[in-house]
Order: sequence, then structure tokens, then C-alpha cells
Amino acid sequence: MVNKTIPIIIIFSLIACGLHAVMLHMPFNNYLISSIIKIIIFVLCPMIFFALNGKKHGFAEMFSKGDVKNIKRSFLLGFGVFSVILIIYTIISPYIDKEMIIDALENNGINSGNFPLVFIYIVLINALLEEIFFRGFVFMTLYRAGYKHCAYVYSSLLFAFYHVAILRGALTPWIFIFCIFGLAVAGLIFNELTVRCKNITGSLIVHISANLSLNLIVVYYLYLK
Repeated sequence: MVNKTIPIIIIFSLIACGLHAVMLHMPFNNYLISSIIKIIIFVLCPMIFFALNGKKHGFAEMFSKGDVKNIKRSFLLGFGVFSVILIIYTIISPYIDKEMIIDALENNGINSGNFPLVFIYIVLINALLEEIFFRGFVFMTLYRAGYKHCAYVYSSLLFAFYHVAILRGALTPWIFIFCIFGLAVAGLIFNELTVRCKNITGSLIVHISANLSLNLIVVYYLYLK
């Protein structure tokens, strides 16, 4: 079964990300419906995989037996990531088109009226969902099956390109490329945290920190600028 791990993981993860991308470009733009569908897709694919492989505790393993010392260090790293994102934004903000961001948000069903709830969802629930899928499911399964290099490369690239459907149309081409590259690097960092912490708790802490800073930027565009 180990020899089949790579193609099965790739097929399941590509199907999930592909369905998510298709959903984002369908005519409706109700963020609540999109979020519910995404939760179903990103939970159902790992669930089917774990069931087929006889892993009754597949989800529980993502949080079990963590390295407490490295998990605590993740809070410091999270603060650093939070600060760096805001600093980078300050530098590149003159090159960001506000209208492109507002239009992209509206195309995804996000506006000033529902953003307070969207803010909470993205920072907490969406971060957890993506960590379960990209690190707990894709990365940890490949890594523990012995395909360590593949686990690092594939999961980080998938994490970056998964965001293409989300960011497309929201940024100018060069800023877009910069963000996708940054997301791939972030994926590698999250993977390393998963290895060091022995579960997804550390990467989740940093992911929440990153989402918090990014959503504060959105708050600025929606309500202050």
C-alpha cells in the first residue's frame, strides 16, 4: 500500500483543490455557501482516504503527541510572521490597487456587511481547515510513508497554487507572483513546523497569525481607506 501512497494522495488532493477552484468561479458568490462546500470537500477527501487505508484515527493523529517546547516557540514565530507581513504590506502598498481588491472580495461574496463574520471564519476555522488538509493530510501522510522530499515539495506547491483561484484578479501580476512565491515558502515553513512539533499545532498557530495580519489589511481597505 505504501507504493500507492503518492499517486493516491496526489489524486485526492488535486480533486479537492480542483473542486474548490471550480466552485469559486461559478456564477453564485455566496460566501457562506462557498465556505460550507469547502469544509465538506476538505474534510471528506481525507476521510475517504483514511477509511480506504484503515486509519480510524487519521484526524486525531494530526494533533497527538506534540513537542511542547516547539509548539511554544511557534507563538514567537507567529508574532514574527504577523509583523513581517504588515511590514511587507507597508512597503508594497503603493503598488496595490484598492479597487482590484474590493472587486475580488465582492466576487467571492465578501463585503463590509459580512466581513466581521468572515474575519472570524478565515482566522480560525479556515486556518484549521487548511492545516488539516495540507499539513495533516497531504504532508504528514506522505512524510510518514517515507516520501519526505516529495511531502515537502508537493504539499508546499499545492498550498501555493490552491490560492491562485482565490487571489486571481485581486492583485497586479507582479504582486500576484510575489504572493504565490511567498505562499510556497510559507508552505515549506508550515511543513517544517509540523515535523518539529510532531503535529499540526505549531503550523496552525503561525497560520492563524498570518491570517490575522492579512485580514487586518482587508479591514483597512473595507472600512478605513
